[in-house]
Amino acid sequence: MLRFTALIIGCFALVASVSAQEVVISDFPLGVGGSVDQKIFEPYLPQIKAIADSLNSSPIARAIVTGGADGQRYRSSHDAKNPSLALGRAHILRSLLMEQFGVDSTQILLRTEEAKEIGPQYRFVSLRLEPELGKEEADINNRLDLLMARMDTLEARPPVEKHFTEVKEVPMMEEAEESDLGISFGAGFSSSPFGGMPIVTAAFTYKRVVYVEGLVGHTWWGPDFAWFDDEGEPLILSTRRRQIGGHAIIYPFEDLPLGFVGGWLRVEEVAQDPYEYTKLSEGLVLGVRGTPVPHLSVTAAYNPSRHRIVTEPSSTSETDQFLLYLTAHVGIGGAR
Repeated sequence: MLRFTALIIGCFALVASVSAQEVVISDFPLGVGGSVDQKIFEPYLPQIKAIADSLNSSPIARAIVTGGADGQRYRSSHDAKNPSLALGRAHILRSLLMEQFGVDSTQILLRTEEAKEIGPQYRFVSLRLEPELGKEEADINNRLDLLMARMDTLEARPPVEKHFTEVKEVPMMEEAEESDLGISFGAGFSSSPFGGMPIVTAAFTYKRVVYVEGLVGHTWWGPDFAWFDDEGEPLILSTRRRQIGGHAIIYPFEDLPLGFVGGWLRVEEVAQDPYEYTKLSEGLVLGVRGTPVPHLSVTAAYNPSRHRIVTEPSSTSETDQFLLYLTAHVGIGGAR
């Protein structure tokens, strides 16, 4: 590290000793920017080489190459306007430094000057050594050296006894239990006093122990209903079946997927034209529900319903019946 620091300081001192080096090549031909006869540089080669040697010996030094153009207005037959001429002249000298004297391109900065006056002294290219441009880089290197020296000092110190304070790991909070309340949706098939029909259900649940369920069903098929009016004329009505009801289900056993069902059910057979009841059944529902496999339930219920048909003004007592429901369902929340 000390040898490297000494090299940086030596390079900086060398550049400072030649900080005044500068060469100006003027009297460039009119309208010549990117190409010129190399003979124009021959009288100045010793000065250019001296500056190039300074650049090669000090990587922190920089050179400024400035291209100049005068105020001469050029005809369309010439190859460039003034700004391009000035930059082209600077590039000529930059290429010479790099190709003939091996100067690194990062050490060469380009500038241009465009004068309003007309004359050969304004058609020029200059080369000036500027070691001041490398001071910032040298300062960074010096700071790095200082930091490395401090690190070496720290490594040379005797080890310091370290004290550790035991920190008990705080256990993470267990995952919050699911909400006691949930919802359930189902779809399936049920029997009815007038035949089977598809159904859909939705229920609010509490810990999956108590269910409050709504049920609707409807068919897209139905039998024709035939009867005679007061004048003895036959009437044929196309009908559809539908039902609506509500259940409360309780699963009292934690390890047994069996629940008790209670509710009310209304089943209708409806003529499509005119849109009137042809048959009606409504009454209590009492039964049991089992869930033999997840997401599938079977309900068997007793339905002491009252029936009415189109020719009767009110419902009449009928034979008690049993209903059967097969439902696939999915629940959200309401963990047991």
